[in-house]
Amino acid sequence: MRREVLGQHFLNSTRVAERIARAAAVDGEIVVEIGPGKGILTRQLALFAKKVIAVEIDSRLAEALRDLSMPNVDVLHLDFLKFDLGRLNDVVIVGNIPYSISTSIMEKLIGNKAVVKNALLTVQKEYGAKMTAPHGSRRYGHLSMYANYHFEIRRLFSIPARYFSPSPKVSSVVVALLPKTGVFEDSDEEEFFRFVSGVFRYRRKSLKNAILSHLNRLPGGIDQSLLSKRPHELTVSEFNTIYGVISRKR
Repeated sequence: MRREVLGQHFLNSTRVAERIARAAAVDGEIVVEIGPGKGILTRQLALFAKKVIAVEIDSRLAEALRDLSMPNVDVLHLDFLKFDLGRLNDVVIVGNIPYSISTSIMEKLIGNKAVVKNALLTVQKEYGAKMTAPHGSRRYGHLSMYANYHFEIRRLFSIPARYFSPSPKVSSVVVALLPKTGVFEDSDEEEFFRFVSGVFRYRRKSLKNAILSHLNRLPGGIDQSLLSKRPHELTVSEFNTIYGVISRKR
């Protein structure tokens, strides 16, 4: 997979790279960097971290990073989505994330959150807005709920497009993720979020009509005050209550 396909844009500011490294709080930590590219952030992470595992999909970039001979940096020529995070423990994840695979990376982090101490991701501004959107807002959707179910997410700071090469059409935002545990013990997470995703396909409809469109039926027992709302107006807890009713009616 070529870098152009991934839509990657390389950070070109040492000052911004240092700010990211400090925000990631990697002092004495083992860090996995997603897509280090030309290594401008890698150098800053290596100044603070115990060890940096730089996972780079492009063979030429990986070789160039090795040539920098940073003693506490291991460069792996590998797709991060295929990297075995499970072999690590209490790892800090840092990376500038291509828009096209942002959700795939989020899913991987969620699947491995037991070994993730925290993560600091640079994402496209629009994607970051969806990740941090509160319920009831225009941008709130399945991604917002899914990400915030598993992580406490904070928006830290924006990075203008001029600090990347080639310059993207939009600015980026740095977000911090801290894993959450023990949210809904009685829910099957996979089935729950499959239901949520299905309902959000009809986000312009009332919840009643969205459920009808998704399930082709409307189980009884759902609070009528919730059915009159639109999907983006519901909290995770309210969706879970509805899912509980629906799963019992199957």
